[in-house]
Amino acid sequence: MVSRVKSASGVTVHDVAHHAGVSIATVSRALSGNRPMSEELRERVMDSVKTLGYQVNLVGRALRQKRTFTLGLVIPDLENPFFSSLAQNISRSFAASEVEVMISSADNDIDQELRAVQSFLGRQVDGLVLIPSDERESLTAVELASGYVPTIQFDRFVPDTTIPFVGCDNAFGMSLVSEHIANHVPKEQKTLFFIGGGESSSSGRERSAAFMALQPESQHLEGSFSFGWGQEAVKKIIDQGFTQGTIVCAADVIALGVSSWLLSQGFRIPEDFRLIGFDDVGVSFLAHPTLTTVRQPLAAMTEAIGEMLGDSQRAGSAPEKTLFQPELIVRSSSPAR
Repeated sequence: MVSRVKSASGVTVHDVAHHAGVSIATVSRALSGNRPMSEELRERVMDSVKTLGYQVNLVGRALRQKRTFTLGLVIPDLENPFFSSLAQNISRSFAASEVEVMISSADNDIDQELRAVQSFLGRQVDGLVLIPSDERESLTAVELASGYVPTIQFDRFVPDTTIPFVGCDNAFGMSLVSEHIANHVPKEQKTLFFIGGGESSSSGRERSAAFMALQPESQHLEGSFSFGWGQEAVKKIIDQGFTQGTIVCAADVIALGVSSWLLSQGFRIPEDFRLIGFDDVGVSFLAHPTLTTVRQPLAAMTEAIGEMLGDSQRAGSAPEKTLFQPELIVRSSSPAR
């Protein structure tokens, strides 16, 4: 006789096994999903799980397997649409696994970044992914994390560490921009401006250095990765008397600020100013006009993170640096000709 259905809080694995007419070991295999078994048997167990309202005891499982099946992700700033997109892609890459991704924003504060790492370690996450807020000041947080769990630096890195890094080849991305300018920007718009996001992060420093090395005659304005800085920077350009040219930005969020201010002042894009961004976050194609930008291959990058963390669980060795080449996405703000 099938046992009486209990409330979710009282249902045990023994109840599920009895309801499905299988052994407790079979229920465990079906729930873990990492052992071979017939689909018919797995479906029978899962039907019983659903009928009885059984919930896996995550704490108990963690104690038994010495894993919590959780991954901590520390990002500099959730208000930046690029970092929000990174968080979404990392969560998506682990969606089909048992791993839950927990996200914490440092709000561009080094102390808060360190507290987030300490909090995740206290929760005994199986691994940590960090996007360092500052390539020097974040050293303490990055080294603390790597001292306890497999840790990967993503998008940005702290120099002089051997902690694995997954990111974009920023220099290659800027070479694509420079090639586009050479081949598609008319002579009257060859007055070039580069608006950087500051050099406290490796990504900001690399993009600025790469573009200025390729286009040393460009005017260089350095600030922050923010919409407001884009507005402020382009106002400085216009205040100098410029009425046309090509503006390259270290990030889409900066370019969107530039676009907003130019259009509000009656300038035309791309007729007066061409505009090129970097990242290709989800909002870039919604800009008007649509934004020409360098697209980072986020899906491939986040998939690599999953593989590297899996290798670390199997005592493998992750490469120190893994770079992915981006591609230039040509849209209306700087069209090909």
